[in-house]
Amino acid sequence: MQMLIHITSHENTVNPILAKMMDAGIHGASVVDCEGMLSALNQDDVDAPPLFGSLRKFVNPDRQKNKLVLVVLEDEQISVAVNIIHEVSGDLKLPNTGIVFTVPVNRWEGVINE
Repeated sequence: MQMLIHITSHENTVNPILAKMMDAGIHGASVVDCEGMLSALNQDDVDAPPLFGSLRKFVNPDRQKNKLVLVVLEDEQISVAVNIIHEVSGDLKLPNTGIVFTVPVNRWEGVINE
């Protein structure tokens, strides 16, 4: 088992990704709002390091939050899910398209196999 984590700043891609995952038999994903480091450092109550402080003027504080998609999958489902993400989001090697990675899951409870 692995947890697939996909982070994107393109909220409009999340629902199509989830719909295609459901069509492929992948269920149980969670979506969480999140923000990147530069957005967090843009907050007035944070003393940013000098390098990041100088970048504050380039960060749009009204920018939409990023989305974090979490889903625990069988090993053989990982390539299916990643292919869906590529199909909807495009090549993740391009700037500002998002990231995807997996981490091993050694124990899990509370999931019903469908």
